[in-house]
Amino acid sequence: MTNRQKSVSRLSPRVESLECRKLLSTTRSAMDASAPAGQRRVAAEVGPLPTSHPSVLANLPVTAAADGPSTASFIDPTVVIRNVRAITIGAKVYIGPFANVSARRGATIAIGNSSNVQDNVAIRAVGRDGGVVIGDQAILAHNASVIGPATIGAPGGAAAFVGFNAVIDGATVQPGAMVSSLARVAPGIVIPTGMKVKPGMDIRTQAEAEQESLGKVEPVTSGDIQFMNDVIHVNETLAAGYSAQAIESPRSVRGIGPNPPAPTFNPISHTPTLAGTPTTAPRFHNRIIGDVRMANFPRQLHRVMGRGDSIRADEASPFLVGSIARMSNRVTVHGLEHSDLILGDRDAFGFHSVIHGGSDSGQNPEETTVVGDRVRVGAWAVVFRSTIGDRVRIGRYAYVDGSTLAPGTVVPRGAIIVNNQFLGTVEWV
Repeated sequence: MTNRQKSVSRLSPRVESLECRKLLSTTRSAMDASAPAGQRRVAAEVGPLPTSHPSVLANLPVTAAADGPSTASFIDPTVVIRNVRAITIGAKVYIGPFANVSARRGATIAIGNSSNVQDNVAIRAVGRDGGVVIGDQAILAHNASVIGPATIGAPGGAAAFVGFNAVIDGATVQPGAMVSSLARVAPGIVIPTGMKVKPGMDIRTQAEAEQESLGKVEPVTSGDIQFMNDVIHVNETLAAGYSAQAIESPRSVRGIGPNPPAPTFNPISHTPTLAGTPTTAPRFHNRIIGDVRMANFPRQLHRVMGRGDSIRADEASPFLVGSIARMSNRVTVHGLEHSDLILGDRDAFGFHSVIHGGSDSGQNPEETTVVGDRVRVGAWAVVFRSTIGDRVRIGRYAYVDGSTLAPGTVVPRGAIIVNNQFLGTVEWV
């Protein structure tokens, strides 16, 4: 372990177990496992959100100048922002539940227009030379980590993408480049425009970032570009929708509550249903949003859910969720537009895992994520647009995408399974 790793490890907040602390230090990020403590820090620094425009942190450098909700940037109330005066945020930005944006010891963070920082993303900048620049139209997907000095995209540039549980550690992702889920890019590396890092790869040399023959990158396709543009559109729409919703009812964007209507992909506002009863609970410590139909009673969720969990049916819906056995800290459940998602009974989801639905076009029915009963998903694992049979065990850091797993399947730690093919293992864990 390097001195830098040791110093970050000392700074990392307490999580639920020694095992989780080890997992956390692997990415060298200082993510919080305790949402309430983080919320107290935000309140101490920036005070309550202003009643005149609660969707943004008004009258502070962190806010975007907005003529109204249509151009506003929405920051979920659970977001932890440290040193707000060193952080700037452009217009039409969406920052999702439990994201952590931290600038310390003279570092700055800039987030450009039309970018999105999704649920449980961590952006960490330390020191005058450790700043982070997130350009325009940058996508930081659920649970990704960005550690400065780092640059994702550019002002005025094309879209750039960082996938689920990917780690950008002191690197640059140029406009028009992509980093797939559970990949890591090491300090000083530049992912060039037009290149996509494959899932689970550890990019340690510039040659690996540029040369397809080395097997770690491939060209960005026209489909990839369309996908990024769709994600940007959705999150701009969510920023406007949540802004308008917060202006009308600040309590509605906290805890358990409704999604904002989005005419192009989710036109009806729904309230979550718990044990058959429509439920809103603004003081609930996790975020459950939209047409989520859960078997658990609210009092059960207090026992089985950790901290920093986000179940967000504002883009895809409905989510049909059986009785959860255990959901650890910083778990994200979401889906792409026009899809739905089904989770079975007695499932358990590990620390920092991501469960995500894909687009259900009618041509690719396997893209709708279905998780069977008594499934165990390990820490940092990702399940994307897949069908998971009963009693499947998915190991830590595993990546399952576009695949069908038979009942009882055991997926080893770090395994990469795409379109029912085993492609290797995540290289950096």
